[in-house]
Amino acid sequence: MRPIGLLILAAAAALLGAAADVRPSRADARDDERVRELLAAIQAGSGDRAALARELVDAAPRTVAALDAFLERPRTSTPDERREVLRGIKASVPDKEGRFETPARQKAQEVRAEDDFDWLAALATADAAAPGLGETYADVAALRALAASGRTEAAQVLLDVAFAEDTMIYRDECGRRLRAMAPYSLPALHVASQSRNKAMARYATYQLERMDRQDPSKAMAATAVDEDLRVTLLEAFGTAHHREAVATVLRATDDDAPRVRRAARAAWLSYVSGPPPPPAPKKKLVLPGGRLAAKETPLWLTWRELAGIELKRTAEEVLGSVLATNDVGVPRVDLAALSQELFAHHDAQRATRDGAAFDWAMQAAQRGDLAAAGAALDRLLAANPELTQRDQAAPIYLELARAHERAAAWSEAAAAFGKAHGVAPDGPLAVDALAGREYALGKALEAAGKDGGANFRRAIELKPDYAPARAAAARDEPPVSKPWLLYAAAGATFALGFLVAGLLRRRRHV
Repeated sequence: MRPIGLLILAAAAALLGAAADVRPSRADARDDERVRELLAAIQAGSGDRAALARELVDAAPRTVAALDAFLERPRTSTPDERREVLRGIKASVPDKEGRFETPARQKAQEVRAEDDFDWLAALATADAAAPGLGETYADVAALRALAASGRTEAAQVLLDVAFAEDTMIYRDECGRRLRAMAPYSLPALHVASQSRNKAMARYATYQLERMDRQDPSKAMAATAVDEDLRVTLLEAFGTAHHREAVATVLRATDDDAPRVRRAARAAWLSYVSGPPPPPAPKKKLVLPGGRLAAKETPLWLTWRELAGIELKRTAEEVLGSVLATNDVGVPRVDLAALSQELFAHHDAQRATRDGAAFDWAMQAAQRGDLAAAGAALDRLLAANPELTQRDQAAPIYLELARAHERAAAWSEAAAAFGKAHGVAPDGPLAVDALAGREYALGKALEAAGKDGGANFRRAIELKPDYAPARAAAARDEPPVSKPWLLYAAAGATFALGFLVAGLLRRRRHV
């Protein structure tokens, strides 16, 4: 079980909207070395390959780069030899041009069975003497580990493997792994779907269609539980200038989460400013009656034009603007400047809403309802960690902490002291808040039958005149040793020894 203090601090951080990344940390050299050892053992067939592959999956979140490097290594077997290994287990393998045999129409259960086909289990039953079996098994194990990593960069590795000349034989497995690791594969797939490489674009689009995530709004909805992933997906839309994502990105520029808003605004500004997109191809359209039009017409609108049209619609709706447009409906204004005006409007509205909520919390505190005031501030800060009135929240949290302290609710007091420090770490109450938190943590541990002495001593270091912490620390100190008592006891022992010896001599003489 985690220590009480850590639980309290974790709760406080969550309420303050701390954007802590809880994903596994990057690898150190030992992790990478262990991955190389596992892959070498899998390739050589030394040991239980299935167990080694499971250990590889466990290490994958920290070792994406090492797995990528392994898949790029020179191989001793040829692609044709490995292709024959895969055909031996009846895996779907593309030809040398990357094309699959056109399948007959499949029933739903057949499609599911194909998705569930386990290449590793099938390879375990293959002829051990088949050329390239070890390298094929190791490659597939590495692909499986990448998909299990839950990291967005792993999806890009899978896409690269699917289109590299030496590894395109794994294209079907890469596609199934990309679908299995969704939503973490969505950013890479949406970028690839806009690629100028038509084969790559078709492949990525197919994977998205299989998951019903081709629509950018559905993709965004699928990432709702992971703020980091939402940011990455918005960055992907901006990088690729995804035409169908225009409305989705513009909506996200007013998202409740500050990091998401920033990512969306950066992506949006890349749509409306900077180098223009290449013009759409033109063609003379066939008019009613079979006549050709006199002049050519663009076959589609560019992402810049789509962004301009969406911005015009939103500006008219939100700002009440009336904007002149060109012949395709793009407003004849500076699109970046109009975007900034829209962002400023959203920010002003949010500041008004937050200000009203903060005023309510202040009023609740003034009438003595500290619990309601603290709960209101918790909700406000969770929604907007960058609240401009953060420093003004510190006194309320400090008073709430002291109320919990008077009630001997030590865990709640520690959390409130932590919030008081978190909202204003450089403010005039910061030291009081930190010292109070340490004292309350010590008391919480003490109430649980544990030693809170270390926390009491830290409280005194922070605030030397903190009387309650000094008293608590004094109670926890071991009794001071008194050397003179030891010397006295030793002297008494020697004296007693001499007395006994004298009595014994006297007895012998009597």
